[in-house]
Amino acid sequence: MNRVVIITGASSGIGLKTALYLTEKGYKVYGISRKNFVSNKFTHISCDVTNIEKMCEIFQKIYEKEGAIYAIVNNAGIGISGAVEYANVDEVKKIFDINLISVVNLSSKIIPYLRKSKGKIINISSVAGEIPIPFQACYSATKSAVENFSMALANELKPQKIKVCCVRPGDTKTNFTQNRLKTEVINDIYGQRIVKSVKKMEKDEQKGTNPIKVSKIVYKCLKKKNPPLVCTVGTGYKFLCFLGKILPKKFVNYVVYKLY
Repeated sequence: MNRVVIITGASSGIGLKTALYLTEKGYKVYGISRKNFVSNKFTHISCDVTNIEKMCEIFQKIYEKEGAIYAIVNNAGIGISGAVEYANVDEVKKIFDINLISVVNLSSKIIPYLRKSKGKIINISSVAGEIPIPFQACYSATKSAVENFSMALANELKPQKIKVCCVRPGDTKTNFTQNRLKTEVINDIYGQRIVKSVKKMEKDEQKGTNPIKVSKIVYKCLKKKNPPLVCTVGTGYKFLCFLGKILPKKFVNYVVYKLY
């Protein structure tokens, strides 16, 4: 029997690669994104993940059709770059709504289905949540919050046999770079730091990991009876996150400052 997996943000990047990869591995995939998207490999449904009422209807319809939902991959997300001083209030609200609040809401609403299937919640976080990056403060904050939320939720759901885990990519080559919102620079107090930092981020992303590597980690988490709570993608990033935990925070933050 095909196991049913719902993936948000499935029309591009990590979400699309993961939807296609899991389909190849025999999963029945339902991809959710705001864009109108057609695939002959998996079922796509257009919906904004912040529209919780519509998402609840989608969950119910999938369950009625398939008889079970095995997992959700909360992948949908956006980025904002720029100085916090110049942050647009609406854009800040938007990134928290999509990157964090939707993860909380969708997880809460899908739990009753996963209780029946003893399924899994897989949240896509980021190395930037473990090692925050200047001029991406809001993005880093949302991804750090997703990891903390996931750890707490894992303990809540442990007696119900529902597994929760985070997949933590580093720089990944997707159209996330092109889609990042950029806060307007109002004056030159920060000199060229904002421009230089964002250019470095973009360069690192475009030289980054193939998203299929993230998809393979998601697949491993789905297959394992007891997946890791947090799984960092790539040996280099695993080592970086390890150093981030054992070295003094002030020193780590200084190194990040020098890099950006």
